[in-house]
Amino acid sequence: MPDAERIELEIRGMHCAGCVRSVENALRNVPGVTAASVNLATEHASVLVARAVATDELLNAVRAAGYEAGLAAPTPDPAAQVRVHAIELRRRRNRLLAAAALGAPVVAAHVLGHRPHAGPAFLPWQLVLSVGVVVVAAGPMIRGALRAVLARQANMDLLVSLGTLTALGASVVGLVTRTPELLLFDAATLIVLFVGLGKYLELRARGRASAALYALLDRIPRTALRVAGESVEPVPVDAVQPGDRLRVPAHQLVPVDGEVVAGHGTVDEALLTGESMPVERGPGQRVFGGTTVSSGLLEIRATATGRDSAAARLGRLVEQAQAAKPPWQRLADRAAAVFVPVVLLLALLTFFAWKWVAGAETFFALQRMIAVLVVACPCALGLAIPTAVLVGTVRAAERGILVRDASALEAAGRIQEVVLDKTGTLTLGQPALTRVVQLDALDEGRLLAEVAAVEQLSQHPLARALVQAVRVREIALPAAEELHSVPGAGLRGRVRDVELVVGTENWLQVNGVPTDNARQQADTLAETGRTVVWVARAGRPAALLAFADPLHPEAESAVAALRQLGIQMRILSGDQRPAVERIARELRIDAFEAELSPEQKLQRLRELVRQGRLVAMVGDGINDAPALAAAHVGMALGTGADVAREAADICLVGSAPSRIADAIRISRASARIMKQNLFWAVAYNLVMLPAAMLTSLPPAWATAAMMLSSLTVVGNALRLRRAA
Repeated sequence: MPDAERIELEIRGMHCAGCVRSVENALRNVPGVTAASVNLATEHASVLVARAVATDELLNAVRAAGYEAGLAAPTPDPAAQVRVHAIELRRRRNRLLAAAALGAPVVAAHVLGHRPHAGPAFLPWQLVLSVGVVVVAAGPMIRGALRAVLARQANMDLLVSLGTLTALGASVVGLVTRTPELLLFDAATLIVLFVGLGKYLELRARGRASAALYALLDRIPRTALRVAGESVEPVPVDAVQPGDRLRVPAHQLVPVDGEVVAGHGTVDEALLTGESMPVERGPGQRVFGGTTVSSGLLEIRATATGRDSAAARLGRLVEQAQAAKPPWQRLADRAAAVFVPVVLLLALLTFFAWKWVAGAETFFALQRMIAVLVVACPCALGLAIPTAVLVGTVRAAERGILVRDASALEAAGRIQEVVLDKTGTLTLGQPALTRVVQLDALDEGRLLAEVAAVEQLSQHPLARALVQAVRVREIALPAAEELHSVPGAGLRGRVRDVELVVGTENWLQVNGVPTDNARQQADTLAETGRTVVWVARAGRPAALLAFADPLHPEAESAVAALRQLGIQMRILSGDQRPAVERIARELRIDAFEAELSPEQKLQRLRELVRQGRLVAMVGDGINDAPALAAAHVGMALGTGADVAREAADICLVGSAPSRIADAIRISRASARIMKQNLFWAVAYNLVMLPAAMLTSLPPAWATAAMMLSSLTVVGNALRLRRAA
């Protein structure tokens, strides 16, 4: 649609899937709007319009639906977004604590058995305290119920409000008429407190989801060093235009995508590609915004603005992947859509049947109607999943597995295939010396000591890996002198009056060292996925040093555990093909792909999802964040990047891949408990509703039955403490 325009809005006041539907419907009803997508996690709406539509029209439509709205800032302030969420979370927590303090005497009176016999002096205070609980804790839920009614929808808010207000209204009637059977203050109080706690936990989970995008936005560079003639000036990255010349010193972020025009250096591109080894960059080569210059000094010509840089595009990918994720199964809300009108109809039918068909007294018929409404209170239905989630997540945390929400617990147990990143997930994520191929008769320990003496002042990752390997062997380093370094090539120095040349094959040739006789051995090492460093001593090749990202010690057992669970596996990595092929061969994983960009990883995940596969993605880098968000379940290693952990549904604390199988086992147990709880909650209503309609079940007994139903689902959920 060439003439279409996209308008981004910020929405406040949403707290359930019904809210999302209400906002989307309000926006779609504005003339000219062709599509509207609302992301609950980020409280963001993306509106596609086919013609010019005033922003005020969209904002007024959202406000008319009962929510706050504003135009999204072109460059979001992550810190401000986090502050706003923290304020709202604190407000809800304080509201819940205040409601709990007000409701404690009411619940205590019920537990101690004094409700009908507390005396007329105390009963009015129960009314005051119960009304206080409802006003303080249930205000947002009641407003949500009113919005649902106006939108002709039925959601969990409507169920909770109906049960609470019915119990409270019956209590007022019982207080006025001095009928103890109608005093249900404790029921109204407990319903509000239980569901209020669930809403608070849900808001916390939404905050962690949106924090993923904020963490990524924080990684995008904010300033750049622009070269103007002979001077260099710092400027905001938004002021950088294509063609500007920028200077990037060592240990600084590359501000925008560009082409190197001067200087040499190594660039850590793990942010975007997952490549574990920093890559050499020189004139004519491309660099990407958000990557880090590990060593050297680069001058680049900007080829993109800050908004179009690779890191900024990655941020948008995360947001889009979160928005495109299939909606979580809101079983309770879907049941409520049918349950609420059915219960209302049954309550009215019960009243009229007892009054005019059976000829009962009006008061008795009213009791029957109230019993139907109270016994159908959605407390058990509302607790069925949250309690299982609460206990399941605690059990998972005890095993070093952090689960963000109920959807992850339910979905992970149904996973058919696990997609694994290589670097930092199956491997340790850092280079190590894995092999020394000697080309002369010099003692290996002495040779490594001499090379480390030359390399010990270098900040290159391979140099640090070599020095670390020598230190582990407790070999003393001799003195080195006449050191000379060329970024991207290697080093030259003198140790014990012998010249050493360390670096690439081309660097040895530049220094007059012949390499033909050892080239085949070097090529063989490179084909196994290792990085090869040449060493020459006294003008002749002395050794080939092979570096690789070592396999994680738990990788083999983790893969074996997944096979026992019947899970298929594949590797998707941004690393070079030989390195990925080596890891796949060692772990006996047949399906793998290498040299994938974040966009390609995301595409592969979406292809698997479209094929009907239930897929989990496991990774640890920011480059994995879009794929983590797009998978049915995203799992991030806790030692990985912040945005990867936040974009994932499950975080595996530390760097232990063996916890992947543990997470699936706990998820399967949790899903089983969720289904059992939902079955009990539904079966309870199927049994108790006819009992309330057809017998003289007192409302007080109906309340007790409702509480028994709640205790049953909670007790069943506690069995998860023995899971996995």
